[in-house]
Amino acid sequence: MSIVISRYLNYRDNRLPTMQSQHLFALTNEVRIEHEGEEYRLRLTRNNRLILTK
Repeated sequence: MSIVISRYLNYRDNRLPTMQSQHLFALTNEVRIEHEGEEYRLRLTRNNRLILTK
């Protein structure tokens, strides 16, 4: 999975890695993020806003 994600990360001018939201939400309007054994959900709303919930 990290190989696929690394294709979308941009490292320009020593800035933080950036992933385009269009790649995250290409197939769905919600993605799951696992962090330290907890699951979070990042949703794209109808108004094109992002909501992160636990």
